[in-house]
Amino acid sequence: MRKIAIAGVGGIGGNMGGYMTKGGQDVTLICMSWLENAEAIKKDGLTLVSPSGEQQTVKPKVLFIDELPQLKNKFDVLFICMSSNDTVKTLNTLKPYLTKDCWVISPQNGINEDLIIPIVGRKNVIPCVSHTGGGFVRPGVVSMHEGYYVIGELDGKITLRIKELEEILSLVVPVRISGNVMQARWHKLCIASMVAPVAQIYGFEHGFLRGAFSHEKTRQLLARLVVEVNRVAAAAGSPLDSVETIKIEYWAKYAKRPTPKLGLQIETAGAHFPNNTPPSIGKTDNNGQRRISFSSEMEHINGYIIRKGRELGVPTPVNEIIVKYIEDIEKDKIQPGIAKIDEILKQTQAS
Repeated sequence: MRKIAIAGVGGIGGNMGGYMTKGGQDVTLICMSWLENAEAIKKDGLTLVSPSGEQQTVKPKVLFIDELPQLKNKFDVLFICMSSNDTVKTLNTLKPYLTKDCWVISPQNGINEDLIIPIVGRKNVIPCVSHTGGGFVRPGVVSMHEGYYVIGELDGKITLRIKELEEILSLVVPVRISGNVMQARWHKLCIASMVAPVAQIYGFEHGFLRGAFSHEKTRQLLARLVVEVNRVAAAAGSPLDSVETIKIEYWAKYAKRPTPKLGLQIETAGAHFPNNTPPSIGKTDNNGQRRISFSSEMEHINGYIIRKGRELGVPTPVNEIIVKYIEDIEKDKIQPGIAKIDEILKQTQAS
């Protein structure tokens, strides 16, 4: 049996490790920064709250980062479930505790394979696109969203290790194997770059994600983002066929000229989004007011698209403007609202 490490014990890593432990896998949860969480799990176990609200408690192995030197055996599999900003630091910390053939897997937002490959080598990396999620309720308690994983080899081959990984991850949620996993990765990146930022710039109450699909102007901005991200993805070798079940050609038409028929299709596609803002985008200040946190993960979402576009010679004006607006909102230089959406649309008419 492979020795599995999960770095980061929040909503994603906690659920992953909890359900794998329940399924009989040899899993060690590694709390990289929050000692209270590690102590709570050691004392009372890890409580898993299912999408239907049912609760169960498991007793996984857990280590705080300071306890790593006590390990006697190295890990065969590592799941990195930290913020993308912490990927490199986490991997460099854990590298001495990994076997030379360790599978390194990132179910994070963003295309973090670009960060991971230089550290552990291309052959050790297995992309995993997460279309599920979870919440951190309190130390030792995590909640789960329904969804699925997409996994695959970088070269598209269906290998024995992919089949084995499918069995392991199926203990958590359903798994799909893809022969073009990087296209799936770009599809997820496209979605992440669209919805929360546009909802924040508009100023939907509490960042309601569905709201971004409910208004013509925000839908048009979403469409322009889709078109721009697809240009970068295509230059990177992973062109998208569709986004949220809508073909790229229809997104392109709506980006230039909204129509009621296409608008209804886009709104329907967004109906499954939760009515909140992902923790990686939103935060709460000391007064209980929801704030924008660009520095948390947008650098590895919209920021990644901008950097990749520059590398490949593809202009990314829509992403650049959105990043600037988010930063200005965070710094209280501007206020969110429909006027800001109008401004962006006017500035990107030729895109």
